Amino acid sequence: MEKREILHPLVVRICHWVHAVCIVLLIFTGFQMRFTEALKMFSFEVSVKAHNLCGFLVLFSFFILGAYYVLTGKFKKVYLPRSEDLKKVPIYANYYFIRYFFGEPHPFTPKPDDKFNSLQKITYFMLMFLLLPLQILTGLFLWDPLTFKEVINFFGGIKVIAAVHLLLAYTFTAFVIAHIYLATLGHTFFSHFKAMILGYED
Repeated sequence: MEKREILHPLVVRICHWVHAVCIVLLIFTGFQMRFTEALKMFSFEVSVKAHNLCGFLVLFSFFILGAYYVLTGKFKKVYLPRSEDLKKVPIYANYYFIRYFFGEPHPFTPKPDDKFNSLQKITYFMLMFLLLPLQILTGLFLWDPLTFKEVINFFGGIKVIAAVHLLLAYTFTAFVIAHIYLATLGHTFFSHFKAMILGYED
C-alpha cells in the first residue's frame, strides 16, 4: 500500500477545527451582544458566556499551535513570508479570481513543510500573528475592563478598544467567508476539507 504523505499533522487539524467552530460562534455571539435588539438568536447572558468560553478556547489552542510550529522548527518554513512571496502574489490572485473559472490547474502544490502559496502565507501570517493576537488582547480588555483599566485608558478608552474589536470581527467574518470559498478550489470540491480532516489529499 502506498504511504500517504501527511499534509496537516493531527495537532494542527485539531487546533484548526477548534478555531473554526469557536470563531464562527464568536462571530454570532459577538454580533448578538452588539446588536441585541436586531438579532435575537440567544439571550444576552448566554451570548456573553458562550463568547467568553470560545474566546479562551481560541487563546488556548492558539498557544498550542504556536508552540508546535516553534518547537518543530516549521514556523519559518510554513508561515514566515519571504521577499519573493510578495512578487508571486499577483500570480495566485489571478488564479483564484480569473484562471480558476477557465478550468486551469492550480499553480501551487502543497507539501508538508511548504503548505501555503505566497498569497496564503502572507494572509495567514497577518491573520494569525498580527490580527488574531490583537483581537485576543482587545477581547481580554473587554472581558475584564477593571483589571486592564490603565492599559485601556492608555489606548484611548473602552470605546476605542470596543471599536477595534468590532472592526477586527468584521475582518474575521470576511475571512471566514473567503476561506470557505477558497477551500472548495482543490482538485475536487472536498479535497482541501478532506486534508484538514484526515491529514492528506489524494
